[in-house]
Amino acid sequence: MDGIDEDAGTGQHSGSLPRSQYPEPHETPTFAWSGQNVDHNGGSHPEQQFPLRDNQYPNDSAEDEELLSDADSDYLDLKTNIAKLEDSVRKFRREQRDESADEDEESPDETRTRRKGRDIKGRVITRGPRKAAVPTGDIRARMGRASQAFIEENYEEAKQLVEEVIRINAETHEAWTLLASIFRELGDIDKTLLALIYAAHLRPKDATQWLSAARFALEETGDHRSKNLPSAKFCFSSAIRANPKNDFEARCGKAEVLREMGSTSAAIVEYRHILKQRPHDTSILRLISEAYIDKDNVKAALDLYSQAIDFYKASDSQPGEKFTWSDINIYVELHAYLGQYVDAVKELKSLSRWILGRESELYWDDVLEDDREWDSDDNRRILHPSFCQGRYGLHQYGDGLPMELRVKLGLYRLRLGFHAEALSHLHWLGPENEYFADRVLDYPDLFHESADSLYQADLPEEALVFYRALRAVSSQEDASLYLQMGKCYLNGKRNREAEESFQHAIILDQDNIDARVHLAKLYEELNEQEQAFIYVNEIMNLRRLQNSKKKQQKSLQDITQDNDTLMPTVTRTRSYYKPKRLVNLEERQRQEQAASDRLQEQYSVMRLERDAMRAGDEGATIAWMDAAADLIDDFRGFKTFYPWDKYVRFLGYTVGPARGQPQTGATPLDADLAEMANRISFKLGADVDNRNNVAVEIPENYRGIPFSAWLDIFLDYALCLVRYGKHQEAYEICEAAKDAVVFYHSREDMFLIHPKACAVLANDEETCVTACRYFMKDYQFTTDTYRMFAALTRLCQSPISWYSSGPTQKYMLRQIKAMDYGLVNDDARRKFFSEKGSYSAQDESGRLIVNKDMDIALLMVYGHILYTGTSYAYALNYFFRAYALDPENPMIKLSIGLGYVHHGLKRQSENRQFQIMQGMTFLLDYYKSRRASDKAEERQEASYNVARTYQMVGLSHLALPYYQEILDEAQSSETKEDLVLDAAFNLQTMYSMSGNMRMADYITSTWLQM
Repeated sequence: MDGIDEDAGTGQHSGSLPRSQYPEPHETPTFAWSGQNVDHNGGSHPEQQFPLRDNQYPNDSAEDEELLSDADSDYLDLKTNIAKLEDSVRKFRREQRDESADEDEESPDETRTRRKGRDIKGRVITRGPRKAAVPTGDIRARMGRASQAFIEENYEEAKQLVEEVIRINAETHEAWTLLASIFRELGDIDKTLLALIYAAHLRPKDATQWLSAARFALEETGDHRSKNLPSAKFCFSSAIRANPKNDFEARCGKAEVLREMGSTSAAIVEYRHILKQRPHDTSILRLISEAYIDKDNVKAALDLYSQAIDFYKASDSQPGEKFTWSDINIYVELHAYLGQYVDAVKELKSLSRWILGRESELYWDDVLEDDREWDSDDNRRILHPSFCQGRYGLHQYGDGLPMELRVKLGLYRLRLGFHAEALSHLHWLGPENEYFADRVLDYPDLFHESADSLYQADLPEEALVFYRALRAVSSQEDASLYLQMGKCYLNGKRNREAEESFQHAIILDQDNIDARVHLAKLYEELNEQEQAFIYVNEIMNLRRLQNSKKKQQKSLQDITQDNDTLMPTVTRTRSYYKPKRLVNLEERQRQEQAASDRLQEQYSVMRLERDAMRAGDEGATIAWMDAAADLIDDFRGFKTFYPWDKYVRFLGYTVGPARGQPQTGATPLDADLAEMANRISFKLGADVDNRNNVAVEIPENYRGIPFSAWLDIFLDYALCLVRYGKHQEAYEICEAAKDAVVFYHSREDMFLIHPKACAVLANDEETCVTACRYFMKDYQFTTDTYRMFAALTRLCQSPISWYSSGPTQKYMLRQIKAMDYGLVNDDARRKFFSEKGSYSAQDESGRLIVNKDMDIALLMVYGHILYTGTSYAYALNYFFRAYALDPENPMIKLSIGLGYVHHGLKRQSENRQFQIMQGMTFLLDYYKSRRASDKAEERQEASYNVARTYQMVGLSHLALPYYQEILDEAQSSETKEDLVLDAAFNLQTMYSMSGNMRMADYITSTWLQM
């Protein structure tokens, strides 16, 4: 800041920094002074802006430490931004003063640190930042009122007063500090940090100000910590410049931020600066060691620790006072990281002996084959000729070694192949002793590390001892634990226990792929091809979902950096299959009977709560859904209900590329799965072909519940799910019912399963259109299917985007072409033979059903799709085709009339009056037909539509009598669909706009009052 203040000057400024110009805290702040900055000599400087930002450190390399000197690195960055200004200042000085030629070579630090000089007349002048002007009485009064408002928690008033002070004099430090406190109370973290940085800039030599802002950026910004790291780094750098002689906290903080930002080499430079001030400080050695590990330069960390060990051994301090057990742990782990297990064992024993006060017993360094030195008793130690029993207490031998280091010693011995010695150390944890259960809570990481290392050393039974100890503590029970236990059981050929462990891992983690892979391989090995296929299919689905999720996260990465938007969730593939093929027959029968009894109880609950659930009772609905979920999970877990041939053919198509073609972007797991899937598919395919020749009789019930009742459970459960907003789960339930073989072959059941009701309740127009297309395909040229399509899309309270979408429009046009194909002569059929491909409906013999006449509903639906897309001229073509088939249909007349009117109102209309007259002709014909009806609703409808059309084209005087007809008829009859309020409101609007307020008030008082 010195380089900036030297030329920018300080003083009271009449300008202010508008709130809209506050930069984000994570951006590099730019400080601007508005207007003229008046110095003490009456001069002025134009408005200047100096960007204060830190350039990125150069790429990490071995030369980084040589390139960065003791001078603060951020000042070197600032030097780049103000180089032109410095050059111009030096040039001016050369012209005005007689200075030596080598002054041009001065560094910015030297120029900045000179506080005094002489002007042309020889007068002594002081360079650097001027002191801020003393606050005026007005500013002190305003600050007093702002402080009082802040104390009274009137933050908005306090903020306005402080901003007024800043507008008058932006250099009032207390104003920025108070503004930061106000923003903090209001919860605006970004502006709080920004205000703290501004306040610190007004006191550039006060390191505590910068440290306070840096700590706030790191500790108080929550989820936005990462984007505020540059601001924290800048503040720490400024604190170092402010107090370079006492910068321990600032440099530690800056090094931490640099590591978090990925500038590891720069962080190492900062740590080395600290080590120059505090040589052999173990707290810094731990941090710099982590940084060196990140840079894969462990040897440098080892050298620093070795120097520290030599220093502390030669010092007068007590062993273990400054170099502690934790430091020994880190030091030997560095050796282990490099694979130097022999050195790790040697150093661990030597340093532990030194801390325990037995540094004179150097003869133990020659004992390499065992660790008798660290036994709990002297039984093996007395075998060494140099050992003097009783010289030191037992607490200075085995009992004095911390558990963490003893386990490390055991693990290193395990790596070196000394299994017996390793196990003797590891069993100090007491994994087999139930009275030592608390040790699992005290040392969970040691138990995990010991078990994993024993498994990797091909000692599965010994590893299981530690895994079982972890399993006994509920807080340590997770999917990875059961996965590792399953692997150990597999190595020991204990297939039943392995199966149970892998299945338990899937229960705890529904997305666990590794457990499914091991189960699939296990079942394939045991010739349980169907069970293996289930898990292979689930693995492939999970892989696709994970890839899809990664793509979504990547595409939304930029958005989520600026917003707190939740990531879209990906539906899990839940494993409903939990077969226990490896249990004995009696155990399996017992489990089946228990499950059957439990499900019968759940079914009784469902029957009891069904009526209340359907009536909308909240408690009954929850109880019914809980019971239904258990029943449906069991049903979906029964493999016989799902035909294997359908799955096998699907998997054989989607597993991977054809044989002989390269599989790009495939991982080894994908290749193994593809190979396994092909093997299983081949075996299952042959098995299915054999079973196809055998007649299979499908039972009429399952678990004592008829299949018709099962279908009701599925459908009611889906409707309950959609009422609670779980739309996707409801669709999955419908799909599960549709895939079940007991429903798949029933045309009546398949007719009921489609999720149309769920889609309507969810306002999901896309699913509605998809379901309707299924019925229009299977029941082609059936009028009700097209009417159902129009009705369902009308019920969805959503835009008409799917109703009039391109795919829907093209599908309907193909249906019309297929309909026309069946009605033309043979010559036309040969010319348009491709249209025969649009036939989809089949009779019981499998022959295509060809229509014998035109379907008016299909023509009208397609016409209305064009109508909603404002293609009125094209829509009229299809309306007239329907009109030719049914000239007395009022709805066709209404559609034609409105089509003409709307077409006439378009800008491209060639003869607007003619189009409107044509439309009104059909509308009046429609009106005449509807008014002859016996139903009051239809008569009201006719009057309202004609009146609304006249009002739309601006002929309000012609609309009035038709609206009045509705009001007159409403007094003499009751209707189910009342249009009185709509007509009265339109009448009131027209009277008001025409200035007839008396009639408008009459209509309001008569018809529109509640």
